[in-house]
Amino acid sequence: MTTNDNTDMVNFEFSVGMEIPYEIRFLGLALECMTEFFVGAGCVSKESKELRLALEETLAFLIRSYPGSESWERIRMEFQLQTDSIAEISITNAGPPVHLDRIPKHNPENPEDSDGLWYFLASKVVDELSFKNQGKNGWLVIIRKSLSEVLFENRTPANDSGDISAPKRSFTTRLAVPDDAAALVDLTYDTYRYSYPSDDFYHVSKLRQALENREIISIVVESEGALVGNSSLAFFPETPRCGYSGSLMVKRSFRQSRAILYLLKEVKKYISNSSEEIDLYYATTVTTHTGSQKAGVKTGFSPLALLFSICTEVDLRGMKVSSNDRITFLLCVCFTSSPKMPVVYLPERHHAVMSGLLAQAGYNSILSCEEVAPVDAHSGLAVTEDDGESCAYIELSRLGLDFVERIQKRIFGLKAKGMQAVIVLIPAWRPIPPALDQEMARLNAFFGGIKPVSAEECYLVYCTLSRTVDFDKIRIVDPLAENLKEHCRILYQEVLVEDPE
Repeated sequence: MTTNDNTDMVNFEFSVGMEIPYEIRFLGLALECMTEFFVGAGCVSKESKELRLALEETLAFLIRSYPGSESWERIRMEFQLQTDSIAEISITNAGPPVHLDRIPKHNPENPEDSDGLWYFLASKVVDELSFKNQGKNGWLVIIRKSLSEVLFENRTPANDSGDISAPKRSFTTRLAVPDDAAALVDLTYDTYRYSYPSDDFYHVSKLRQALENREIISIVVESEGALVGNSSLAFFPETPRCGYSGSLMVKRSFRQSRAILYLLKEVKKYISNSSEEIDLYYATTVTTHTGSQKAGVKTGFSPLALLFSICTEVDLRGMKVSSNDRITFLLCVCFTSSPKMPVVYLPERHHAVMSGLLAQAGYNSILSCEEVAPVDAHSGLAVTEDDGESCAYIELSRLGLDFVERIQKRIFGLKAKGMQAVIVLIPAWRPIPPALDQEMARLNAFFGGIKPVSAEECYLVYCTLSRTVDFDKIRIVDPLAENLKEHCRILYQEVLVEDPE
């Protein structure tokens, strides 16, 4: 059973759902539960009874029409109270096709006539009873009724008014200690529920150990002794010269306060005073809204690449997002010292769009399209998989004659394992393989930008996907990054078009 109060997905006040097997013995249980939901949503008694009658007749018909159902199959009901005082019940049905023209017309003048009675009764007490054929997804039954009176009122979460006119709060910032792990786990849930990519932030013991080992450094903001915001810096052994800046969280009831300003100021200060062992920090900002991109600008981060469909959608509690698809990240970097790459190698077609982005990020490099033919017979690849996000990275560590075939084979294997996005990383600190764009197009991969890993090394980013990209849903703040998006749109369309030869 699932419930939602005041969700942002569609315009409704209340939503609840449940599932039962295709067995008539569960009909009474379903009706009792759904009736309680009608009452809980504020429906008056007469209209609750009418909705129950329509649901009872429809469910009984659907269950009896599918005597051969499998034991694992379920019929799902979802009730919504919409903001325009419309009550809607949707039923997902995997049973046989429904042919409305074959339902007998009930004659109410003949009391002994039971043919079509269920449909007559159900449709009489509601405004709409419709059956929608969804092809391979079965049938969707919609029961809709306009309510004369709605008594439901959304509960206002305690301490969550977001009233910016409230008395000003005082804030302090500090580095987190291992004993803050539990509070950070609570903050993660308050911000992301259970959709935050890093598993460490849901386990107190793991997070405590990461803080103790300084694998994660968390900068927190407090108000009246309570931890209300966090931004973390993470470090990984495979890229020792760069750190990851992320985990920007502010407690829901403080999102309209100055807490985030204190936090961003402290993050910028910490990065600017960072250890000499760290050349740069990178961040992956979402593109379903522009909030994290604006935060990145305030802390000195500059965009360099788009990672298309790289992540499942995060559930930002209380914050609207514009897409229900996988998220495209904008990769941004902040160097602690100037990049030391006299030459960046990439195909000439991308020089114009990348020159401004590289300069903005601090590069003072010549862009070269010099190519080098592979000498070794075999290539070396390093593969990193993220099962949680269904994405993977393939790094070309050694160029060989078989580099395209080896990458192709790895992409095939990764997608067979369910990876929705694979990023191919080609070294940009040395001359590139011949006809690189064309070779990547053979793999259905297109250029997405540049990813630095140190002051002296960076990679060309090529993206290959298992689903389509809606570029119109990708929201970008930086005008140079917007140009990169449009450049990638053209490259993506070219990959989709079949080679005329």
